[in-house]
Amino acid sequence: MQTKKLDDTITVSHQIAIEDVKAIRDQGFTLLMCNRPDGEDPGQPNWEDMKAAAEAVGLKTAFLPMSSREDALALKDPFRAEMEGADGPVFAYCRTGTRCEILWTLAMS
Repeated sequence: MQTKKLDDTITVSHQIAIEDVKAIRDQGFTLLMCNRPDGEDPGQPNWEDMKAAAEAVGLKTAFLPMSSREDALALKDPFRAEMEGADGPVFAYCRTGTRCEILWTLAMS
């Protein structure tokens, strides 16, 4: 996994595999957030499967898919609410991690 720690509350990543979920939990994250719409690429794990894997190991989940500037602006407040409501560090992913970082920047401004 290629990760980027933005601050003590959030780390972002490129697309993860379902097999990565337990390791994410084991690293101390409490919330798994997906900022990527389902179906962008063939073979991409869908959110329902990722959510089931995360909840099976005790992670809370959030699905805030972003595919446009308008989505980013609309998701600013929901992203902030998820961050503020998290019981610990958040692990967010999308295709490359960039959308997660954009949402975090918007939400924290």
